[in-house]
Amino acid sequence: MNKLMQQLEDAKSALADAMANGDAEAIKSATEAVKAAQAALDAAKEGEALIKSFGKSEGKPVAKAAARTLGEFAVQNLDLTAMRAGAAKSAGTSFGFKAATDVHMSTPIEVVDQNVVDVARNLEIRSLFGTESISGTALKYFVLGAAEGAPTTVAEGAQKPQFHIPYASKTATLQKIAGWYYETDELIEDNAFLRSSIDNRGLFELDQAIESYLMTTLLGTTGIGTIAQAPTADNIFEAIMQVKSASNFDADAIVINPTDYKTLRLAKDGGTSGQYYGGGYFYGPYGNAQLVRQPGLWGLNTVVTNAVAAGTVLVGAFRQGATVVTKAGDGTRVEVVTGDHDDRTNNRVTVIVEERLALATRYPGAFVKVKSA
Repeated sequence: MNKLMQQLEDAKSALADAMANGDAEAIKSATEAVKAAQAALDAAKEGEALIKSFGKSEGKPVAKAAARTLGEFAVQNLDLTAMRAGAAKSAGTSFGFKAATDVHMSTPIEVVDQNVVDVARNLEIRSLFGTESISGTALKYFVLGAAEGAPTTVAEGAQKPQFHIPYASKTATLQKIAGWYYETDELIEDNAFLRSSIDNRGLFELDQAIESYLMTTLLGTTGIGTIAQAPTADNIFEAIMQVKSASNFDADAIVINPTDYKTLRLAKDGGTSGQYYGGGYFYGPYGNAQLVRQPGLWGLNTVVTNAVAAGTVLVGAFRQGATVVTKAGDGTRVEVVTGDHDDRTNNRVTVIVEERLALATRYPGAFVKVKSA
């Protein structure tokens, strides 16, 4: 298109020169050249409009299939064209809107489509909590204490009883969890490679860090209950009851290390048959029902993860007791960066993954950890 526009301008300039010189033959020839250039440009514009109409039905764009993973989302939305041409040093994408003042994104791209299903991600602990978003970078919230006094029946003319619920304010500040790794520069040429790298390498490691952050933060929260005993089945049940007593919430999940879960899963009764309490490797408990590979403890959702240390089990009413706080419209970010001369000579790029979040534990009594003293 630019070439045709330049040809038209050149033809117009030649016509002006011919008219200034009063050369009739030159004027006639230049006029024909202008007409031909204009016709070519009009045809190109018509063709461009036709191409833009492709993929539309009855004047409406055809809906693009929703991305199933962040890697696929990045392939669809990460603008690598300039990078491939060597004109840019970075390209970034994220879920939602990125503020123009965000200095961490050197090439901000606003992404509108947020219809993403993260089937590749494995955020088991994060999924236990409630969720909320804020417009700022910190959330001030209140932690309620045990009630002092309580409403009761009152006789006619008698004084009504006073009750008081003490509270303390806390602030949860968004924390950035981020990391980067090297990848071959073929990443920006191969969409399947890009998708696989983000989903199977970048996000896996980021997710592990997020899970660890949430557990470390929660276990370090003042006010959560403690049973200073080994994480046996009996003590875990005691923790379930303590959650109910302290908060009046029903525990909904247990987080346990693989080592401790293995001990419980392989426990056998003392009978002559030596049956596994949780079912053997072929059948369910005592040969009944269907075998469940990783049954929940005491009927609760049980997350087996290295995010909690061996010897510590956390029981809680996760959904009601705490929430994961994120910035409104923000989400996981992926940035692909071509660095200095060393990167170019080593045929590599840098992939950055990051997310900002915080944990607000409103009811510490809704959680109990079982850990030997």
